[in-house]
Amino acid sequence: MEEHHPTASIFDLVLCISEAVDLVSPLVADHHRRTAQIAYGLAVQLGLPEEVIKNIVIAAALHDVGGLTRQDRLGALDFEYQDPYGHPIRGYLLLKSFQPLAEAAEIVRFHHVSWKNGEGANLNGIPVSPYSHLLHLADRIAVLIDPNMEVLDQVDGIVERIQSQVGDRFHPLWFEGFISLSKREAFWLDTVYYLSLNTMRRRLDWQVLSITDEEFKGFSNLFRRIIDFRSPYTSTHSVGVATCAKELGQLYGLGILDCRMLHLAGLLHDLGKLAIPAEILEKPDKLTSTEFETIRRHTYHTFRIMETLQILDVVRLWSAYHHESMDGKGYPFHLTESDLPLGSRIVSVADIFTALTENRPYRKGLSPDKALSFLQEASKNHRVDQQLVDLLGKNMDVINEKRIAAQQQAEMEYQDFLRTAELLTPVIAGEKESS
Repeated sequence: MEEHHPTASIFDLVLCISEAVDLVSPLVADHHRRTAQIAYGLAVQLGLPEEVIKNIVIAAALHDVGGLTRQDRLGALDFEYQDPYGHPIRGYLLLKSFQPLAEAAEIVRFHHVSWKNGEGANLNGIPVSPYSHLLHLADRIAVLIDPNMEVLDQVDGIVERIQSQVGDRFHPLWFEGFISLSKREAFWLDTVYYLSLNTMRRRLDWQVLSITDEEFKGFSNLFRRIIDFRSPYTSTHSVGVATCAKELGQLYGLGILDCRMLHLAGLLHDLGKLAIPAEILEKPDKLTSTEFETIRRHTYHTFRIMETLQILDVVRLWSAYHHESMDGKGYPFHLTESDLPLGSRIVSVADIFTALTENRPYRKGLSPDKALSFLQEASKNHRVDQQLVDLLGKNMDVINEKRIAAQQQAEMEYQDFLRTAELLTPVIAGEKESS
């Protein structure tokens, strides 16, 4: 009998990231979904081909993914925001690393470029996708919608505000489509109705990935970069955890698929940290009690964000339980030994070992021997699985060597990401003079 592997559409995987990054502040909650809904409506109204519509929807659902800090995201909520660099460049670089999203990445790259009566068709000699201008319009419409007010009462004011900048900021062609749409109450109601996502899910033919696909591995690495590249202190963390977890799984005697899922769980275990402001993650001083509780929330977010994806059912538990403890004193669910699957115990040991050997804003990393001693003490106190700690101890040199190699490769990726982002961001004359 053929073994069945869980699957997920590209659309649902994109939404998983989109919802995660919008958790960083209540002020940006639902912004990506709303923008995607508006962009979809515009694209359909204008009769664009389905493949183009899908790329526009993906771009809209992830357009601010390069906003690595809370301030990046909040700044972009200002209607007059017009910086064509910064987070659009970082978002472009993150998305283009996964080939199926490369065309959407091109749209994201220029989504804050103004039309300027046609001059915006190029930026510094580089052609700007016309769909970047469509996304720019959809994004600014979304920014103008106040979720605390009746949306239909806002229509005239939004149309007037957009119309005042047609030609200068907004492409006239896309504006014509918007004017037609703006007369339909359903268009506006869709922007505030969460289940409107089902329309895009059902009407567009989305690529489906299996957990065993190489492309799914590529998507997992996109998740990992979005999670880890927010801070130099976490830029290689997930790949270190993933490598340790996979090695421990192999040494334990688990099969190929289980080891692949362990690696995936390691890559995604900190998905919920997308809801944590980078300013807290990088704080060099002692955290306040509120900041500490904010960080502790990340495992809960990991659990809930992945809950809608069948493809991640097992991985979700292995990822989200990595701060649970065998004695029931972990968080956020306070599970005990009998509740914790082997995969989550492996990820927990891998996470602790990796985290302790890494530098943090508030401390230097420990040596592998000291990290192992910490884990051995924790296993004696029934916090982590003693059998797994013993397995790590017996094979620490091999596991640590592979962890270091994987993290060095990830560090090279991160540094290349930073260099490329800088190269693609010209120094403005005024800034150069003041620096």
